[in-house]
Amino acid sequence: MYYNGTMFDRSMEKDFINWKDNAYRKPLILRGARQVGKTSLIRKFGLENFDQLIEVNLEKRDQRQLFDQATSVDDFIKRIDLLFDQTVVPGTTLLFIDEIQESKNVMELLRFFAEEKPELHVMAAGSLLEAKIGRDWSIPVGRVEYRYLYPLTFFEYLKARKKTALLEAVETIQLGDLFAYGGLAGELFKEYVMVGGMPEVVKSFIETGDYSQTRAIFNRLQTAYLDDIGKYSKSKENNKYLELVLEYGPRVAGTIFKYENFGGSNYRSREMGDAVQTVEKVMLLKQVLAVNSTSLPITPKNIRPKKMIWLDVGLANFVNNAYREMLVGEYQGKIMEQVVGQSLLAGLTTRPFDLFYWSKDRDEGSAEVDFCFQHQSRLVGMEIKSGNVSQMKSLFSLGSIDPTVSLVRVSWDDLKNETWKFSGKEYKVLSIPFYLIDRWQDFLMQ
Repeated sequence: MYYNGTMFDRSMEKDFINWKDNAYRKPLILRGARQVGKTSLIRKFGLENFDQLIEVNLEKRDQRQLFDQATSVDDFIKRIDLLFDQTVVPGTTLLFIDEIQESKNVMELLRFFAEEKPELHVMAAGSLLEAKIGRDWSIPVGRVEYRYLYPLTFFEYLKARKKTALLEAVETIQLGDLFAYGGLAGELFKEYVMVGGMPEVVKSFIETGDYSQTRAIFNRLQTAYLDDIGKYSKSKENNKYLELVLEYGPRVAGTIFKYENFGGSNYRSREMGDAVQTVEKVMLLKQVLAVNSTSLPITPKNIRPKKMIWLDVGLANFVNNAYREMLVGEYQGKIMEQVVGQSLLAGLTTRPFDLFYWSKDRDEGSAEVDFCFQHQSRLVGMEIKSGNVSQMKSLFSLGSIDPTVSLVRVSWDDLKNETWKFSGKEYKVLSIPFYLIDRWQDFLMQ
């Protein structure tokens, strides 16, 4: 990824290679919030894997006016020849259409690239595309592929920090192995919890080592997200609801919230619910719904309060005015849920991650497990323990209801399989340290 000459490797590049070599590929749309690195990632991939990268940026007025009038795929390619004086060569050219949300016509043309120029590699990106989908726009279903990009994961952060030996160690450790670098990995994970994974912020911190220097970048990012409101708001009247979500949402990151009286306002549940869902569409947040059953497929309880995972833990810290010395107590508890939730979401790039939390009905008790999701044919219950790991009554309650559920706790403890006794029963629990959360799928398979 390029930022003034700085390049970060992203794990999605391997997936891009598979797409490139697949004879049955379709045009690929990379989706994600603003400033997570979509444009830079595609540029890097194009420059490293193709003889020629041709980039069309529809946010530039002259290019939008020219390409928005294209009547066919051949006409679109002719316009490239005229504007850039470059010839598109299928097989060796990557055609990259950036900010594709600026042209409904170009979006609709993508389906015809798949039909008429299947040998041509086409990629597109658009930050606010999500807000237009489902309103007055239609997506060429079955004629395009999607990938989802999030802020840097911890492993990607280690790579950016050039911690090569440590990265290799955490990528290869297996259950039962002795691990001598847990202390170092844990300290770097705490650093990651404060800095987050926004590429520009990571670059600044790597260069200066000064967290205070990154706050100006966070401030600019937060301002940019607020400025975007008018681009996806249905009306000016709705702006105040969206602004409240952007200003207050990071304050409830990692916790359960309600639409009613959101942020201490007197706004109605319906308007706030619509606003939260709109901000979720542009991938600045994820609503984690409640589930009270262990049956598959998972059926969420839509009327129950939701849990919020914000785009990035660093942004959440900035809005909460949190510094590293604040990573204790109640704040540490919720921010560790935020960073684990963020990591889980980033692990699935071909579709959005269906993430839930498990909670008993009120008349049955108060048990609540932080995260719950389906992995292959099993349900996984995951507890996040930043402090006392012995208090896992909710996890054991879930296990007692259905012994087939895979029980996981994420904490500062070592990687291992454990046996816990509670109320006369034994429970098998997989212990994953925070710094290995990127590999949760590997360990559930072992």
